[in-house]
Amino acid sequence: MSEEPNNAVEAAASQVSGLSLEKKPKQRKAQTEEEFLDQKAEYEATGPQIHTQEWLYDVSLLNSLDNSKKLDRVHILHACERAYYLKDYQKCLSLINRGEKLFGVQLDDDESNLDLKADFACSGKKTKKSSKVERHVIELLHIKEACVRKMASATI
Repeated sequence: MSEEPNNAVEAAASQVSGLSLEKKPKQRKAQTEEEFLDQKAEYEATGPQIHTQEWLYDVSLLNSLDNSKKLDRVHILHACERAYYLKDYQKCLSLINRGEKLFGVQLDDDESNLDLKADFACSGKKTKKSSKVERHVIELLHIKEACVRKMASATI
């Protein structure tokens, strides 16, 4: 009986010694020809983005934002963050209202906001596309709360 555990240990050790700890590079998802042509056509139609001092607040750009595009979702967040950084809290709240419409949420109810934040915190690491949208909504909520706090402290 004393040899059986020894054999088991040796068998396990030999299996472990054969394992490789090298990280394999992530495999990039291939883009189909159709997706490439769509992306190319969009670029040719719109051209490169020209960034001026006020490009984040460009009304025509803000009106054309699309919830399904990550760049558009991030654009509204950056616009809100910039307005907050520049201490233009009225503009920040106005942009947050646009963001609420873009994401299809209403961030005025404190109780549902707490539920939203709790659900997001409990769900752990995010990997799905919908959860990334959720993360953007949470970021928008945090900016709104900070903006409201700053405006309230300024009036006191």
